[in-house]
Amino acid sequence: MISTGIIDEEALLENLNSGKVACAALDVFEKEPPSADSPLLQHSNLIATPHLGASTAEAQTRVAKEIAEQFLALRDGKSTFGCLNAPLLRGALSQPVKAKLAQQLGMLLYTLNPKADVLTVQGDDESFVPYAVMAGYLNAKGISAANLISIKKVADVNGLSFQYTATSEDLTVECGDVKLSGRFDGVTSFLTKVNSVSTNIPLTGSVTVVRSGTALYNQLPSLSGHVTGVHFAGYVTILSHSGKTLESDKLETLGTVALC
Repeated sequence: MISTGIIDEEALLENLNSGKVACAALDVFEKEPPSADSPLLQHSNLIATPHLGASTAEAQTRVAKEIAEQFLALRDGKSTFGCLNAPLLRGALSQPVKAKLAQQLGMLLYTLNPKADVLTVQGDDESFVPYAVMAGYLNAKGISAANLISIKKVADVNGLSFQYTATSEDLTVECGDVKLSGRFDGVTSFLTKVNSVSTNIPLTGSVTVVRSGTALYNQLPSLSGHVTGVHFAGYVTILSHSGKTLESDKLETLGTVALC
């Protein structure tokens, strides 16, 4: 049973006619459906099936077993064999907190520099970390289709790329004059630096990034019932809150992202 493109159908017909090939079986053809008057289709020594070679009880059981084994392998970060469109998932699924941190830093980076076309990434795993950063950046931009399966194509379409440097220090992302660093402890990730300002901000829930200054300080009393954390980081302040948005027309808001 042969799939399309593997054989030359004209050559097969010639060899069937000469007897060099005694018989053949085809499940698919170069052109589907094949024409009813196709000499190959009409040949007495050819067995043809209508593209359902795997539609047997035995084949379906085997396929189901292989799919289940693939999901288990992906869960355990062991293999993505056969997943042609998901080469980045192996590393990400084996290190989910690191992948999440990379995505979160990308999202925060967008709030501080929404017009980047090249992201500089310093980390310890090039196999998926920079792609997770780009996915987060584009997610914050409103491009929900960006994920570790589609990111290479989606980033290319949106003119976004990365430069990577290996390091054993905290994961760091940068574009323009904005530089963010982060690390994780157990299952919780933290923002450890905004430019040169050291921080230790838990990256959970939703955060709104606002510009530090008098307007913010004057509004803090009215925000006390709506925020769960106020984190000063130099020229910006990061407000943690449980809701999706933080309503205040008196704050100079740079952006809000849901980090969960």
